[in-house]
Amino acid sequence: MSTNDRPKIGLTLSGGGARAIAFHLGCLRAFNDLQILPKVRVISSVSGGSVIAAMYAYSDDEFHQFDSRVVSLLKSGLTLSIARQALISANLLKSLLTLVTAGVVALACNVIRTLVGFINILGLRLRTDRDWLQAPLRRYASRTTAFERALERRLFKETVISEVARPSLDVVINATELRTQTAFRFGSQSSGSWRFGRVSGNAIRVAKAVAASAAYPVFLPALDERMVFEKDGKVESACVILTDGGVYDNLGVTCLEPGRTADISTNVFEVDYIICCDAGHGQPAGRIKPYWWRSRIQQTFETTHRRVQTTAYGRLHNYVETGGISGFVMPYLGQIDERLPFLPPDLVSRERVIAYPTDFSAMREEDLHMLSLRGEQLTRLLVARYAPEL
Repeated sequence: MSTNDRPKIGLTLSGGGARAIAFHLGCLRAFNDLQILPKVRVISSVSGGSVIAAMYAYSDDEFHQFDSRVVSLLKSGLTLSIARQALISANLLKSLLTLVTAGVVALACNVIRTLVGFINILGLRLRTDRDWLQAPLRRYASRTTAFERALERRLFKETVISEVARPSLDVVINATELRTQTAFRFGSQSSGSWRFGRVSGNAIRVAKAVAASAAYPVFLPALDERMVFEKDGKVESACVILTDGGVYDNLGVTCLEPGRTADISTNVFEVDYIICCDAGHGQPAGRIKPYWWRSRIQQTFETTHRRVQTTAYGRLHNYVETGGISGFVMPYLGQIDERLPFLPPDLVSRERVIAYPTDFSAMREEDLHMLSLRGEQLTRLLVARYAPEL
C-alpha cells in the first residue's frame, strides 16, 4: 500500500492527569507494536493527554526511550516540580505582586458590582449589563505559570509548537478560552480560535500550550495571556483567558470531526479513522455527597464532562453510520468490562484502576503497571474487533 493509499488516522488522548498519562502510555505501546503509531496523521490531546502527546511528538527518540521517559515522569510526578517553581523561584515574587495589584483591583471590581447588584434589588436600576467593570489587569503569574516553567525545565525546554519532531505528524493541543467560552487550539499548523483568529507567527512554546491545556479549574488558575491575532486581513492584539481543554471537549475529538471548514475553524483535518483514547472513570458509583463548595463545583464540572462526552460518543457512531469516517476505536478506561466484545481472562479489571485520582503526583509502580496494562489490553482487543484493517 502506498503512502497516499493509507487510511488517514486521527488519534485523540483525553484528559485525566497522571491517570491519563499512564493509561495512554499503554495505548501507545499497543499502537506501536501493531505498527499503527507511525501511520497516525494527527494527534489531538487534552490536559494530561497533552503531556504525553507532546512528549511523543516533540522528540524523535525510539519508542522504548520515549516509554522510559514517560515512566520516569510518572514515578517522580510533577507536583514537586510545580511546587519548586511556585515557591523557590522568581515566580513566587511575581505571584505575590500579581496578588497585591491585579488581584486587589479584581476584588474591588467584584465588590463594586456586588454593591450595584444589591442596590438594583432595592429598585434603583444603576447598571444591569453583565460585562460592566471587569478586572482591568492581567494575572501575569500564578501556580499555572509555575506549572508552565516546570514543564519547560523538565520536558520541553524552549521548543515551539510548530517544531514537531515526528515525520508527517500534526499536533493539536486543546484548551478552552473563558472570555468567549470557545475552544482554543494550539496547533503545529496554526493556533487560535474562530473568535480571535490565528496567532500571528505561531511562535508559542509547547510548555505554555500544555500548561493551558492542563490548567484544571479547581486546582490551577487560568492562564491570562495577551496574543497577536490575524483575522479577516486584520492584525490585532487581544487578551485570552485559557483553561483546561476538558471544559470544552475532554476527548479532544471535535477538531477531527467531519464537516468542519477552515474558513471558520483552526486546525481542520480530514481523517478516515478516529482512535479516541479516553481515560475517564466512567459511570460514577453515586457514593459522593457534594456538600461544601469545592465538592459541589467538582461534581458540577464532572457532570458537564460526562454530558459532553456522551454526546461526542453519539456523534462518532453517527459519522460511521453515515460514512463521514470509515471507523473509530475507543479504548476507554471506565469501560464496563462485561460490555466488551469478549472478556480476556487476564484483563486488568475496571475496579482495580477506576479510583485513581487525576492529579500529577508521583505514581506507585503497581498503579502505573495496572493503568498502562489496561490501556494496552483494551487497545489490542478493540483494534482487533473494530479496525483490524489498520
